[in-house]
Amino acid sequence: MKKSLIGSALAVCLVFAACAQQPTIDNLVNKMTQALGGAEKMASIQDQVATWDSKTTVMMGDSSMTMSGVMTITFQRPNKIKFETKDQNGEIAFSQVFDGTNGWVYVMAPTGPSARDMSPGEIQEMTILAATWVDGWHDYAAKGFKLAMLSDTTMNGKTYHRLQSTDRFGSVSMNYCDAQTSLVERADAEMTDPKTMQKAPSVMTFTGYAAHDGGMMPQNVASYDANNNPMFEITLKEVKNNGGVADDVFAKPALPSEHPTEHPTEKK
Repeated sequence: MKKSLIGSALAVCLVFAACAQQPTIDNLVNKMTQALGGAEKMASIQDQVATWDSKTTVMMGDSSMTMSGVMTITFQRPNKIKFETKDQNGEIAFSQVFDGTNGWVYVMAPTGPSARDMSPGEIQEMTILAATWVDGWHDYAAKGFKLAMLSDTTMNGKTYHRLQSTDRFGSVSMNYCDAQTSLVERADAEMTDPKTMQKAPSVMTFTGYAAHDGGMMPQNVASYDANNNPMFEITLKEVKNNGGVADDVFAKPALPSEHPTEHPTEKK
């Protein structure tokens, strides 16, 4: 009987210890914010231009084709963001531009270039990306996010806190935060495929975090579809903060015949 009571007491202590190890939502968000460089550092970044080597994989039945290029991700406060990929010849192959209200997609296809307005779903996704690109989950309530802590999980021998996010549009994502570093290393969500215009499950991984100008950024970002097929992988080359990004960088992409002789660039 005594052994049974001791065993029960020990089990209760272990449960309480496990619960104590899992942080509250606000505690975890604060740790995540500090891990990324701190709220003050984040607020100081008014614009950012990051250049990445990119590999895009296109599935064609049972086979696939991988295309290499360079991706530039440009951010400007309060809520502008642009993704632009150039091929190995330096020509724009794909671009997504969001000016804080409207968005456009530019594609250089075998049949020729095209530019279209983003769908409402794409606009929502870009709105969320712009809101979290530099700041992460800092000040999440003011941005319209509802967060929930789920039970911890283990992947590849590491413990992760699971943070479920519901944005103001009702989209849900699951974020896996390394319990040791407080950095997000994986995010599961549904994203709109710009080709099919359909939402599909996707997994994004963020690895190799390193300091850049006082803030932490992943050196490698990869995306996979529901069948674990690779969709893209980007490797960080360079980051420039507060270089003075011009507003016209976020203008609607023009077709080649409409391009001026000089493309919009950063302010001199």
